[in-house]
Amino acid sequence: KQIPDTAKARGMTEEQVKRDVLLAAQPTKRFVSIEQIAATTLFLCSDAAASITGSHIAIEGGWVAQ
Repeated sequence: KQIPDTAKARGMTEEQVKRDVLLAAQPTKRFVSIEQIAATTLFLCSDAAASITGSHIAIEGGWVAQ
């Protein structure tokens, strides 16, 4: 609902809002994909991540760094 509302308020298309408003503040200039989230999840479920416990892993493309 936020994207359509912002588009209407600014007289923009939803695609323009995604590109010019949301991605403008995103350091990587792209959204995190479902595949990236899935890959991280698979890693965390693997033996390679056996020593990772109680950690917060942000998969947000640098969003909180802005």
